[in-house]
This record gives sequence, C-alpha cells and structure tokens, in this order.
Amino acid sequence: MVKIIEEIKKNLPKGSQIVDVEFEGAKIVLYSKNKDVVKSSRTFAKDLVNKFKKRIEIRADNSLLEKEEKVKKIVEELIPKECELTNIYFEKDRSLVVLELKYPNLLFVDKEKAISILDKIKEETFWTPKIERALLMDSKITESIKSFLHLNNEEYKKFLHKVGLRIYSDWRRGKREEWIRVSYLGAGQQVGRSCLFLQTSESRILLDAGLDTGLSITNPNTFPYLDAPEFRVEDIDAVIISHAHLDHISFLPFLFKMGYKGPVYMTPPTRDIAALMLIDFVNLTQGRLYGEKEIREMLKHTITLNYGEVTDITPDVRITFYNAGHILGSALVHIHIGNGLYNLLYTGDFKFNKTNLLDRAVTNFPRVEGVIMESTYGNKINPPREEIENQLIETIKKTLDRGGNVLIPTFAVGRAQELVILLEKKWREGVFKDYDFKVYFDGMIWDINAIHTAYPEYLNKELKKRISEEKDNPFQSEIFKRVGSAMERQEIIEDNGNVVLTTSGMMNGGPVIEYFRNWAPNEKNSIFFVGYQAANTLGRQILDGVKEVPLNMVGIDEIVKVNMEIYNFQGFSGHSDRRELINWINRVTPKPHTVHLVHGEKEAIFSLAKAIQKSGFNVNVPKNLDALRFI
Repeated sequence: MVKIIEEIKKNLPKGSQIVDVEFEGAKIVLYSKNKDVVKSSRTFAKDLVNKFKKRIEIRADNSLLEKEEKVKKIVEELIPKECELTNIYFEKDRSLVVLELKYPNLLFVDKEKAISILDKIKEETFWTPKIERALLMDSKITESIKSFLHLNNEEYKKFLHKVGLRIYSDWRRGKREEWIRVSYLGAGQQVGRSCLFLQTSESRILLDAGLDTGLSITNPNTFPYLDAPEFRVEDIDAVIISHAHLDHISFLPFLFKMGYKGPVYMTPPTRDIAALMLIDFVNLTQGRLYGEKEIREMLKHTITLNYGEVTDITPDVRITFYNAGHILGSALVHIHIGNGLYNLLYTGDFKFNKTNLLDRAVTNFPRVEGVIMESTYGNKINPPREEIENQLIETIKKTLDRGGNVLIPTFAVGRAQELVILLEKKWREGVFKDYDFKVYFDGMIWDINAIHTAYPEYLNKELKKRISEEKDNPFQSEIFKRVGSAMERQEIIEDNGNVVLTTSGMMNGGPVIEYFRNWAPNEKNSIFFVGYQAANTLGRQILDGVKEVPLNMVGIDEIVKVNMEIYNFQGFSGHSDRRELINWINRVTPKPHTVHLVHGEKEAIFSLAKAIQKSGFNVNVPKNLDALRFI
C-alpha cells in the first residue's frame, strides 16, 4: 500500500475500524465498520483533508448498509417535494446512494439545511448520498447512457482504485532531471484533429484526441500522427478532453481499440455529449473505424471534474477545468506540473464573449507560464451578434412569406442551442405572431438539448436562473418539435413554411442530406450556414456557389441543382474572433511568458501571431510533428 495510506491511518482515532481503503482516482475513501465514525464522518474527513491536503472521504462498510427499500422511504421523506426526486440508484460496492433530482438547486437554497438533510440520510441508512440532476426532457439515448454508468459501478470502482495507485505511487520512471515538452500530433497550422502529447520526466498525457472530420476516414491525413517516435499507447498515463466536438474527441474510442486502459478526464456535460456525438459518428461512418463497444470502454474509463475542481492525475501533474464559453461543459485546462515547476494552460476552443447560452471564457488563474491557444478565427472579425441575429430572423420571415422552407445545417452541440434560445426568445417577444411558427429538430439535436437541461449550472446566469429556479425551460417551448422517424421527415419535406435545424453542420452526412436533396431545386427555399465549413465538405461547395452538387461524396449517386437561396451567418460561432482572441490573451492573469498557437489555418494563425507579438508575448506557431521543450 502506498505511503500516504499508512500516514492517514496513523491520524485516525483508535477503534475507527477501518476495514478497507480505496482510491477513487485522486480521492481517498476509507470504509469503516464503526457506526459512530460513519455518522461523524464529515468531521473526521475534514480534519484529515486539512492535514494532508487531499480529498478524503469516510463511508460505511457494506455490512452496515440498510436495506434498499428502507433507504428509499427515508430518502422520500427527507428530500423536499419541490426538488422532484425522480430516481434512486444504489452503488453498493461504493456505499453510495445516487439521488436524481430535477431541481437540486432548490435543495441547496439553504445550504446548512441541505447538508443537514444529507447527513441525516447517512446517519439513518449508512449510505452516502450523492446528488445528480435528472433530465428535464425525455431522451432514451441519454437515459440509457446514465443507466449504463450506474450498472457498471463495480468495474468502475476497480478502475478508479487503479488510477489512484498510479497517482500516489512513487515516481515510476526515475527522475534524473525535470523537463516538459509537447509534441503536436494534430492541430498544428490546421483546424481539426486536435491531439497534443504532453510529456514530463514522469508523465505522458494526451490533450484531446480528435480527427480531421472534414476528410474521409480512409484518408491517412484524417488521423493524428500516430507514427511519431515518442508516442506509444501503452505509455499514456491519462487523456484530457477539453470539449465534445468531434475534431477533439472522435479519435478517443480508437485509442481504446488500440489497447488504452487509462483514465479520460472531462466535465460531466462533456462526457454525456461526447457519448451521443460518438454514437452518431459511428452511425455516420457505419462502424468502419470503431463501434459502440469502444464507446462503452471510453465511458467506463471516464473521470468527470466540475469547473474549479482540482485533482492530481499523475504523481507530478494536477489539473483544473475552467469555463471556456465555447459549448456546454467546454473547459480551459489548467495544468500544474511538478509541484510549482511550470503552469500550462491549454485552451481547447473558447469564446471570449457572452452568448445566448454561455458566459464568456475565464481569464484569471492561480499561475500561468505558458498558453497553448486556439486560433481558428485569428484573421476574422465577426459582425456584432445582435446585428447578425436580426438578419437571420428577418431572413426566416422573408422565406416563410414566400411559402418556402428554411434549412439550417448545424453542429448538434453549441450552435444549435444558440439558435434554439434565440428563436424561442423572438417567438416569446411576438416576432412570429403572424406565422404558424414551428421549428423541427432532426438528428441528435433533441438529445443534446436534453443534456443542456440537465446541467443548467454550466449555462449563463440568466438561463441557469430560468431553468433551475423559475422552472421555465426554453428548450421545451411549444414551437419546438422532434422529428422521430423517416415518415415524419418526409411529411415535413413535402410541406411548406417550416424551419428545420438538422445535423451534420458541414453536410458531410446525416439527415440534412434528405432535406437538401428535396429543397435545393426550389428557389423559394433557403439554406442558412451558421458555422465553419471546412475545405472539401459539401457545405463548403454550396457556400462557394456551386450550382450543381454531386452527392457521391456522401454516398449517394445523384447530382442536385442548387436554386435555393444561400445565406452565411458568421456571427454565431462558438469560437472567439480575432478581437476576442487578442482581448482574452491580454487579460489572462497572471500574464504568461509564452503563447503557442494551434487549431488555425496558416493565414489565420500567422496573422494572429503577429498581433500577439506586438503585445509583448513570445509566440510559437508549431507545425504537426513539432516537439517543443517548455523547460
């Protein structure tokens, strides 16, 4: 057993009857047979945390746990009705009872009272209560993912213990000197296939694991550079995922196919969204790269962290997630290396402006020496958001007035929800009062919306209050309808005066193709592009004005005439534009010494590099396969 366990045991009172010690990642869990110790566990654990500066928890041994039926009755009596308890899950191997509440925030209006209720549940049942937020919208896929996670708790417990043994082990590789380097396996002077390999004298950590989703999976340039000599799957200690867009996660299940068995760190919303996005990706690629088996393995190896939650992930690396403002759950990753040796900030994708959905990206950190920063729109200035929103609304009305349909290909995560909130707001304000206004969601959008309702604490302050406190959920507005079958889709296609939000955002597959095939020849219809269209995608061809489009690139042997009106609304991006990128890096506190720019095409990335250099930063623009030493 590692040394820290022996030290903790020495600081426990006699008669504590600690029968087992387990790691849950960086958390240390002590299991006791002493009822009084379990009942007073909060006090005991607080003293240990103060002394050892680690997350420590005391739970009851299985022999003390009350029967599940009795626990359910006690929980139902103690949890206030307005919180709307929906499910109770028992994880006996970890002595946890998971309480799903629709409105857990209402429990914590009075924090002291909430703690008292949770403590009483533990005192009367010896189960440790854990609160989770229930979905406010029906989603069979999301519910199945949640059930899968609860059903595999025994295996998950063993996995977490193994991770903890690595974190608290003596240094494995034998430290001769301290050094830090990053190899760029993807995202170097390109948008897509984000995959960076952080190495220290002790640790090997992957930052994101994406593919170039604008290319076919048969194209070798789709993948990160797996043949880099320093990269070996069996050496990876951990993977950190910044957010759930495919160009940052679609390589992740393939790692498990290659034999990876270690932890993956991400926020809770990122885990849920990633699972849905990857299932959709498997369907889109017909399982040629990997299947649901690998996605399940990913879920079984995922450790979630909330914003601001500090955790060790290896003996010399500690991470903290901060709001990135890009999509739900997106994180700026603060990486503390070597007990103060170096502090690295990896941005993933971020937005430094408040949106309809999210608060803007964080700028204050404990320490920062170096930043690895995205630069997607490093040479572009987006128009004011209000201006572009008004243009979109007026163009919808114009299309509906002439009896046309509006097709909006959109990324299922982020962009779609921005539009959902905007359309609901304008409808509520009476903008569409003269129309029989309905908005249809096709593809994964409905399920992703459901996840947003489960994590309102990750949304901006106004939405959080509206959903959590006022019980007014804009995602469930009467104007929104789900397309549930091919028959329903055909009915909408044959109708007029509809607005359809559907995947995929770059039109490289998915339900959008059916709508496009049928609506493109009719000049009454419109197509709205609201996101980035990568080179070689169908979306880019249409945006570039091609009047006849071959659909063989999405597996259909057909040429479609494009007579519908084409609009490009650039202001909805979840990325920072040039001004926001520069403003953000100038406001990062404390000021970093060096900035490394990634995730941008050459013109954008070098333009941004020149601007940032003028602010006094040392700037690097690495290419793929570059390996840069930080210390």
